[in-house]
Amino acid sequence: MALHVFLLDEHDVTAIGKWRRRPKRAIANGPPGLRRPVRVAAWVGAGLWAFVSLTEAWFHFGEPSGEAATILVPVLEWSQTFRVVNAFHLFAAVTRERIEPEVQLLHHGVWTAQYFKFKPGDPARAPRLVAPHQPRVDFLLWFYGLSYQRRQPAYVAALQARLCDDPAAVASLFGSDLPSAPSAVRIVFWAYRFTSIAERDATGAWWTRRPLGATQPSACDPR
Repeated sequence: MALHVFLLDEHDVTAIGKWRRRPKRAIANGPPGLRRPVRVAAWVGAGLWAFVSLTEAWFHFGEPSGEAATILVPVLEWSQTFRVVNAFHLFAAVTRERIEPEVQLLHHGVWTAQYFKFKPGDPARAPRLVAPHQPRVDFLLWFYGLSYQRRQPAYVAALQARLCDDPAAVASLFGSDLPSAPSAVRIVFWAYRFTSIAERDATGAWWTRRPLGATQPSACDPR
C-alpha cells in the first residue's frame, strides 16, 4: 500500500482529503447527542479489529498452546469466515518442520497406512512431480499438519466419515486400494525430513520421519 502512494497525483490527494473531512463535518453538524456514540462506536470497532488482527498474527507467527489458544480458536475461525483480517500472501509464515498427517484404517484388527498420491507417505518413495497440477486435498492437508494440535478442520472430519461410510468416493485420493469395511479410522502425524546423502546411500530412503502423535480413533458404524 505504501508503494502505491507514489501512483497518486495531486487531484487524488485532494479528493482523499475532502473524503476524510466529510464524516467529521457530518458529525459536527449533527445532533449533539450523536457525537459521543459515534466516537465510542469507532473506538470499539478499532479495538475489536486490532484484537482480531493480533490474534491472527499470534497464530501465524507464534506458537500458541494451552488454554488461551483454545479459547481464541473460535475468534480465529470467525475472523477467517468473514475475512476480517488476512495474512499477506499464501505463505505468510515459513516453518522449519514438515509435519504430515497419515490416514490409518483398522481392518481385521490391524492398522494399515493409506498413502495419498501426492504426499510423502512411504519414506522409500520418491517425491512426486505435481506441477502444474495442484492436488487440492493433499495441499490442504499440509496446513492441517502445521496446525494439527488445534481443532480438526471440517473437511478432514468429512474425509474420515467417507473412509468409513463410502470409501469408493475418496479412493481416487490414495495410491492403493482402500478396505471396503474398516472398523475405525485415525490420523497419525509425522515430522518428515529429507535423508542425507549418506542415509540415502545406506537405506535407499528419500525421507526419514519420527512420530508426533495421533488422533483418537473414530469407530466406523458396522453395516
